[in-house]
Amino acid sequence: MKARIQHQQVEYQIEGETQPAEARVLLASDQDLTAGQPWSAAGYTVASFLSPQENAALREGLAEKVRVALRAAGAAVAADWPVEQYHQIVGDNQGLHLAVVNQTKEYPLEALPVPVALVEQRVSELCGRAVRVHNPHNGQRAFHLRLARPGRTDNNPLHRDVWLDRLRDGINIYFPVAGSTPDSSLTLVPGSHWWPEDRTERTAGGATYNGTTYSVPALKGSLEPLELVRPHPGPEQVLLFSPYLLHGGALNLNSDATRISLEMRFWAV
Repeated sequence: MKARIQHQQVEYQIEGETQPAEARVLLASDQDLTAGQPWSAAGYTVASFLSPQENAALREGLAEKVRVALRAAGAAVAADWPVEQYHQIVGDNQGLHLAVVNQTKEYPLEALPVPVALVEQRVSELCGRAVRVHNPHNGQRAFHLRLARPGRTDNNPLHRDVWLDRLRDGINIYFPVAGSTPDSSLTLVPGSHWWPEDRTERTAGGATYNGTTYSVPALKGSLEPLELVRPHPGPEQVLLFSPYLLHGGALNLNSDATRISLEMRFWAV
């Protein structure tokens, strides 16, 4: 499967059983939390986030969680160790990486370094309606840290979150913690949240992407051109995007910095 990221052509090797697609737009029958906003057609926006002090507290608190996870996995790091050097500690040791990821992939909201109400208020402002970090489909209230080493397939393949039913009806944020640059930030396909399902080909369940197996269903092909962009939120900004957008599927192309980001999901109150 071929795509273009920031006008550069890339090719994906996706393996997995294909699921038959229906001629329907998933978002047409679900709740669209981008509706009525000037960025609704694109499906995403980059906007100012919290106050500078709150952003700094959030970023440093999340970085400390990575240090704590590394120490728990057996790697000694100093209190002021810069977390974007994660790959220098872990290298290609997949066992160590997974030992860290198993800790960072999900945290209870109580562990967020700033009051969750601050985050919910700001995301509600951006959506133009009240939202909160509470999944009505399964009751989950959590946040996640994503760690993507440079040049490794630590990222999910191209997918829609909502191919997992429990993630429908929501909205996502991406907040840069470390190493998030125009060469490493999250990739997405603007406007793809309104593509009919039969314009894409996806796996029925998990997928093997460039030799690595993932549990999320993945895009195998598209009748629409796959023109991916890399929105680049700065240190005082957040990326807000629809989980119906095709996103993911791009390597961290930094030469020497791991990309670490906060991911949270919100649903209407």
